Amino acid sequence: MIEKDKVNILFRGWFEIPHSYAMVNCFQIVNLYKKYKDKINFYIEEMPYFRQEWNNSRKLVYNSESNDIIKKFKKWKGEKLDLIYSITYPYDINMFKNDGSHQEDTVIPKCVFYTSEFATLDTNYFSLKTPILSDDMIREYICKHDKLYMTSPSVWSSKGMEKYGMPSNRNRIITHGVDTDLFKYDISSRNNIRNFYGVKDDEILLINIGSMTKNKGMLFILQSLNILVNKLNRKYYKLLLKGTADLYNSKRFLEIYFEELQTGGVMTKEEMQNLLSNHIIFTDKTLSYSKINDLFNAADLYLSPYLAEGFNLTCLESLSANLPVMVPSTGSTKEYIEDIYNNGGESHIFYIKSQVIDVGNGLKQNDITMESLLNTLLQNEERIKMIRSNRLENKKMNVFIKNNYSWVKVSELLYDYFMYIIKGA
Repeated sequence: MIEKDKVNILFRGWFEIPHSYAMVNCFQIVNLYKKYKDKINFYIEEMPYFRQEWNNSRKLVYNSESNDIIKKFKKWKGEKLDLIYSITYPYDINMFKNDGSHQEDTVIPKCVFYTSEFATLDTNYFSLKTPILSDDMIREYICKHDKLYMTSPSVWSSKGMEKYGMPSNRNRIITHGVDTDLFKYDISSRNNIRNFYGVKDDEILLINIGSMTKNKGMLFILQSLNILVNKLNRKYYKLLLKGTADLYNSKRFLEIYFEELQTGGVMTKEEMQNLLSNHIIFTDKTLSYSKINDLFNAADLYLSPYLAEGFNLTCLESLSANLPVMVPSTGSTKEYIEDIYNNGGESHIFYIKSQVIDVGNGLKQNDITMESLLNTLLQNEERIKMIRSNRLENKKMNVFIKNNYSWVKVSELLYDYFMYIIKGA
């Protein structure tokens, strides 16, 4: 490769579905294009989805500028490549050659994005042309192919590759980011959304969005709302949940959680009906990112008592919109949350006491008690109300996030890694 020439990079992954991997992929490639289009020739290849039915949910959910950029990328038609960047699941670690020969110097360097919610991985997470029968097969493949590189968004996630012997110089941590021009506070959208859902000015609106799987802490969220409203008579609490019906049956998840809480004697049928009728707002529509920002503006606290997460991007987006977050004191979010906390975000971050435990087979997760979550909510209620009534910009926090956790910053880190890989090849 001649230094002055543009490099050819193929982005293989998901683009056209509202899945977190596709969203990360799109934010990364759009910002790479804006900053490095004079240095990179961009090629894309839409890869098969994890579930066949996701093909029925193909759509772009970004602003018009980003959507137009994504639509104009060249589809790869066999052009010679300097690098393949892969964001898909399972993690495709197959190596390819530029000309179909068997010469080792024609192998295309490859960078594979991955996350590891429980700080470990197993054979089911990977994809190879031959069936993967053991961890040893993955370990041997990684050892054999020194042009295979990995990247994950957190130290927590990166631990998943440790047992496969991936050298640290081929396993770089590159954080996720946020579009700080998109995720910001707007009082008009706050008022509009609260009026639309019938949320009064003096009510506290909690919010959680995403796949609604159990590791997101959904049982804790529902149980805490039940105690606040039905046990402590704090009827001014409401909860907004946004699922992802295009990809997962979020409504069914919610039904299962309520069934579990009733069967366990944690909640009566009458209490459940009260919550559903008067205190829970549920939507599972796929929304544009500007609409999601509207939801963050309407809310008073992003509640995320997660058990296991690879990064927890929604908390970063919430803070960019000046929405306070409540998260465990341990786990993947600790890495960037603590960074923001120490650089202007102290007033907007509430920690739930937690510890990391091993639940078997190397799986690690947060251990949280219901008492700890509830106490954190009650002890900080006045602070939450104060921020709600005076939701002004936290300029120091906003500047820090923009300088350190924007997608622009991520694109710079990613470009540096790409160049490191290409030059090393």
